[in-house]
Amino acid sequence: MSKQTITQRSFALGEVRPEFLESKDLDVRGASLRTALNVRVKATRTLVDRPGTTRLRDGTDAYDLVELRPQTGLVFALVIKTATFDVIDEAGRVLFTQAAPWTDPAEAWVEPFREVTVIGCPEGIFTLTYAAGLWDFLAFTFPTTAGGELAQPYWSYVDGITMQPSAIDGTITLVASAAFWTPAYVGLRVRYGRREVEITSYVSPTVVNGTVVTGLPPSFRISVTSAASFRVGDAVIGQDTDYQGLVIGISGNDLDIATLEFYDGPDVNEQLSSPRGSSTVDVVTIISPLASPIWDEPLMSEVRGYPQAGASAAGRLTLVDFPLIPDLIAMSSTREIMDFEVGADDDDAIVRQCGDNAPRFRHVVNAGDLLLFSDRGLYYVDIRGGGLLTPSSFNAILFDKRGSSPVRPVAMDDGVVFVEASGQTIAAALLDGNVYLKWSVRTISTYHNQMIKSPIKLCGPSLFSEMPERYLFVVNTDGTLAVMSWFEDFSPENVGFVRWETMGAFVSLSPMFGGYLAIVDRTIGIGTVRMIEKLDETIKLDCACFLTVSGNLDVNGAALEVNGQPLAVAVAGPLPLAGATVAAYGSGFFREGQLVSADGVLPDVALMPVGSYCGFPFTARVMPWPVEHVQTPYAGMLQARLVRGSVSVMNTGQFTIRANRNTRTVGGYDVGAALDAAPALKTQVVKFTVFGVRDHPEIEISRTVPGDLQVLAITQEVKY
Repeated sequence: MSKQTITQRSFALGEVRPEFLESKDLDVRGASLRTALNVRVKATRTLVDRPGTTRLRDGTDAYDLVELRPQTGLVFALVIKTATFDVIDEAGRVLFTQAAPWTDPAEAWVEPFREVTVIGCPEGIFTLTYAAGLWDFLAFTFPTTAGGELAQPYWSYVDGITMQPSAIDGTITLVASAAFWTPAYVGLRVRYGRREVEITSYVSPTVVNGTVVTGLPPSFRISVTSAASFRVGDAVIGQDTDYQGLVIGISGNDLDIATLEFYDGPDVNEQLSSPRGSSTVDVVTIISPLASPIWDEPLMSEVRGYPQAGASAAGRLTLVDFPLIPDLIAMSSTREIMDFEVGADDDDAIVRQCGDNAPRFRHVVNAGDLLLFSDRGLYYVDIRGGGLLTPSSFNAILFDKRGSSPVRPVAMDDGVVFVEASGQTIAAALLDGNVYLKWSVRTISTYHNQMIKSPIKLCGPSLFSEMPERYLFVVNTDGTLAVMSWFEDFSPENVGFVRWETMGAFVSLSPMFGGYLAIVDRTIGIGTVRMIEKLDETIKLDCACFLTVSGNLDVNGAALEVNGQPLAVAVAGPLPLAGATVAAYGSGFFREGQLVSADGVLPDVALMPVGSYCGFPFTARVMPWPVEHVQTPYAGMLQARLVRGSVSVMNTGQFTIRANRNTRTVGGYDVGAALDAAPALKTQVVKFTVFGVRDHPEIEISRTVPGDLQVLAITQEVKY
């Protein structure tokens, strides 16, 4: 009989799938855990219990949070709610509140541009502006060009209908060749021959009244020497004047043409060319405006809907996920994010359909290059390295055919993490360095799919966090979090996931104020209460509320102190946890099973230090894979029996070791220690014996009371 000792010092992979139970010879088990709950993987690949949370404020109807940094040194949180939205500061004070334009907060999207924050939803696009300490909320307004027209994008949504104005200026009627108009068009601008008409009143499905913003292009009857080379629908051009128009009708050698360019018409005796040939212009006559198919309407309106996602890139606001044109991308000009005037100049706006097989672009993310996530593939637009993004250089390149879910991706390092279309897999789009494709996609949750449960949000790392570790949080529909850590890159051997739970359900998590803010549903009393809470490494409970001392004198009037520290004997209410059973904690002391009264008072906190707080306890737990096979130089792989183990902890309070059915509590007070002081945190190696089950024995290290837990290594001794 021989013995062998195996020590695990890296837990980088976190908890992996339970199917690895029989994969005893794989390296994956050597850096992972069978179970990991409410812990996090540190940069040293060791484990520490997760942060607790402090209650920031009431979160009634809160759905999501977005960080705003309108000026250097100023940080606010935008709280998206069901019927309103708030702007709060780091202390949770409401600085601005506004009725929400959306009917469903899940459909709202936000893109901050320093002082201006763009907010979109199916009901429209809006701006939240900060200036001189004041906030203003307005509808997204396109600027007016020098000619009086709006710098808004237009689109031809309908084929086969012509539009005929009664005149080319002033107050006119617009007659459609088929039922088209609705009352919703009143107040919008449409274009005839690329010139605007503002609709002022609705008459019928085929007739509206309007006002010409700038003169409409005239129509001409042009007599040519021979009309043999012309057909209805041909685009024609004048050789000398560069006159351009569309042939609407032909009678003999007379061409009825709707003008597109050069409103003076062609010159007599110049050549007028069509795709089939040309002929000499003999006579030019202005006629009443023709019914022309060259007309369009606003790309974004109450009639046609609004984009459902946006991002900033190369000084442009990029909009995607248009309800009726899913493969369309609209990018503002570089002059202003509200300027969508399309043209050929480098600084003009870009409105383009792209992609293979009409994909639906769900998301757009600035990751150095512009990444487009669709339901049928991923695309990038090359802007990295200072390249100009212009109407002529715009090109969306497909680099992967897998689709993206509706969950918004997050940018991190040199990649973007997203949820695949299945809704159960986390993947990363990464810079590849490939000669042909700059980007590639790697699935990163392959070993951890049991923790990915129909995600509703991804929360990327806080860019301003003081922690050396970076995490990505996956908010699941069941109220749990799958917390991802990674080292060096996103290869499978460097990515780990662990599961976080709380008393209640996580609704959302967002990087905020140099850390993270969570929206959490708590069951308190007989109902569910929604809270906004801040993750805090110094806090050992969830939804922590600090206790207020109402007195620290004993019955004789003497001050109660321990080691010079005053003690609280009661708390002045009300606490926002009425009816809840909580724990109290402070400076290493804790009391469990404390009931907050109906009026929000926690009366029984005698001998708790000033600065204590109450909240909901949570259990931190890790379970390593048992060592069941060993490698010997002479016999190869042998079946082994686990007989002993040890765990190395650092700065740890009271914790529990379970080996199969045997449980042992470690820490707390040492023999002879003074009970009026909190037990000291310990750095030690604790040994234990494993009895009982031979097949797949269980070792579990857990913290079930408020305190600290940090696991540096787990050692297992086996016989074979």
